[in-house]
Amino acid sequence: MNIGYYEAIIQVRPRKSEIEKFIESSLKDTHKADLSKKKRTKGGIDYYISSWKYASALGNLLVKRFGGKLTLSKKIFGKSKKKGRVVYRASILYRIFPFNKGDILACDEKVVSITSIGKKIVGKNLMNGKKRTVDQKKGYEILEKNKTVISKTHPNLEVINPEDYQSVSVQNPRKVLSNKVEVVIYKGKVYLID
Repeated sequence: MNIGYYEAIIQVRPRKSEIEKFIESSLKDTHKADLSKKKRTKGGIDYYISSWKYASALGNLLVKRFGGKLTLSKKIFGKSKKKGRVVYRASILYRIFPFNKGDILACDEKVVSITSIGKKIVGKNLMNGKKRTVDQKKGYEILEKNKTVISKTHPNLEVINPEDYQSVSVQNPRKVLSNKVEVVIYKGKVYLID
């Protein structure tokens, strides 16, 4: 195989060291493809890979393991002299979600704790505990987690609001074992995090 030969480019946007280590380790541990070149770009990093089939499988594995979105496009590059078949060059754009498992999102006016990220993003509604799929197309907001203390347990559970330091009722009260809790604030309302 020619040095510098490649059939596919995996474009990772934005850069994330955990994903870069995974890609490089996968390429090091296989005999099915070689890493021809690695190029840092303004928005991420590109991996030039000798086999588009392997690059496509690796892209699908990235989505399964880390979540995110994959876009594949192929163009005819030429014809193989030895086998007489069409040779493709593929561009595989892998976009990483800006949130992780355990993050809290507000979407569709609901506050959701992300429980799994794969082809679908699944979370738990903090109000009723039910599982739900997060539809990114409808938009979302990543909520900041705050540590605070319980100020009152009877008749309603209240905590110290980390924004204005006033005692405020939580929207999803439950029995707590510690005086210290973690909360998120959405539209002025406070929610306990499990």
